[in-house]
Amino acid sequence: MHAVAPYLFRCFNRELEGRVEQRYSTLDNLGDKDLFFILRDFLQGNTGAYKIIEETKQVYQFDELQINEQTREIYGWFNVGTYGMKTDIINVATGVVDFEKAKNNAEIIKHYVHYFIPRGFNEAMAFMHSYRGDGVKTLFYNLFLQYFKAQTDLVIQMNPLAYDNAVNAWLDATAKEVKLTKFVGLNDIADQVRLLGHGEQELIIKPPRRGSMGRLRDYLNLDSPHRQAVEIMGEYGAQVKTVVEMNGKRRTFNVGRNKTNALCEIEVDEEVVGDDGVPDFVRINAWVKEIITEYSRTMYPGINIRVA
Repeated sequence: MHAVAPYLFRCFNRELEGRVEQRYSTLDNLGDKDLFFILRDFLQGNTGAYKIIEETKQVYQFDELQINEQTREIYGWFNVGTYGMKTDIINVATGVVDFEKAKNNAEIIKHYVHYFIPRGFNEAMAFMHSYRGDGVKTLFYNLFLQYFKAQTDLVIQMNPLAYDNAVNAWLDATAKEVKLTKFVGLNDIADQVRLLGHGEQELIIKPPRRGSMGRLRDYLNLDSPHRQAVEIMGEYGAQVKTVVEMNGKRRTFNVGRNKTNALCEIEVDEEVVGDDGVPDFVRINAWVKEIITEYSRTMYPGINIRVA
């Protein structure tokens, strides 16, 4: 339900010489600019009152921003909503309409975002939270792209940071189970009202006794039978997840088809989400910091890059 997708910031500079991979600018040395402070100013400039995008019927603001110049991290909430259609808001316990959402009302979803921009490198990390497959990467990138270009006359890239390029240890982690989530219709009209017309069924497949379900790597390899099985399962469900374990720690990866098309999407641990259904700010912050550390160990071996 809640997931975080990692992305990589890079800035291609046509004026630099050398091979393509050598023509990416160091992100803290963009002429007289630094991506960390460009991003900080952009985020701070979009706090407070909600901004409205009439073309897409969206509203947004950043809130509770935490800026750490020492570790070069920025994190907080990216609150996003949509408007444009009148809907009823029901109480799922009673099936009764609590109130009507007017055409000009927007339901706001709190998305956790976390940016890590190490000094001296030509790449930086961004972690974007999604809920039920709906994320905010496209909205953020379209807004920030315009701001960044106006500040530097350069173009910032923001592409998915796949786990197979970052944390090889998890790729060899043992798969403990595969989950298939499927949306199903409900026959009872009362259930339809209470659950908005659909329910969820989750099929959990576990290995036979003393058997194996392979490694995470197998589920990301397009030519492997594990990946082919995922493709087949994807025809019958909305989402396919692989649960892997390493050193007693478990992590869930979305390996099937999903709306965000983020192969590297990582499902948020249940204990991170509060009773209100929203990720707890302190807990999701600690959880993402742990993932940043995992990436850094593999992406920058031998270099001590830490976050607080």
